[in-house]
Amino acid sequence: MEINDILNSPFTFTKRKNFTSCDTRPLWKSCLVVLILGITGTQSSASLMKIHTANWIIKKDEHLSSYLEWSGKDDRKRPNVRLEPAIDRVINLLVSNGIAMKTQGRISLTDLGIGVFDKLYEEEIYTREKAALVEAKRYLSEAAVLRLFKGV
Repeated sequence: MEINDILNSPFTFTKRKNFTSCDTRPLWKSCLVVLILGITGTQSSASLMKIHTANWIIKKDEHLSSYLEWSGKDDRKRPNVRLEPAIDRVINLLVSNGIAMKTQGRISLTDLGIGVFDKLYEEEIYTREKAALVEAKRYLSEAAVLRLFKGV
């Protein structure tokens, strides 16, 4: 069977001149979600809201500063956390490859996923992202994330 048989039409690849940001690449984003779960998750497990919040925090230094300023204070303006649809697709990709699993409304790393996390964490990659996650970890409890989304 050939690819044309599956697609029922011919296709071509066209080289594009536009740069593709690394945060839109599935492999890059998959590794990022594994790091989020491994660093900020409780027993390498977290809610979808927490994953989205951590993803938003590491996008810009201003996001991290805004979240840290807000956390633990009732009188501060709540950060405007943006949800990224690519995260949901990446989680499904991780689940289908046995790196993560969904149970009781939480996403958890499997044994394979923990092995991937360990290798990613020891490498000299994602250094800025790892540093931001480590700094935010203390303030990224599930209760704080729930308070953030409920606006309480």
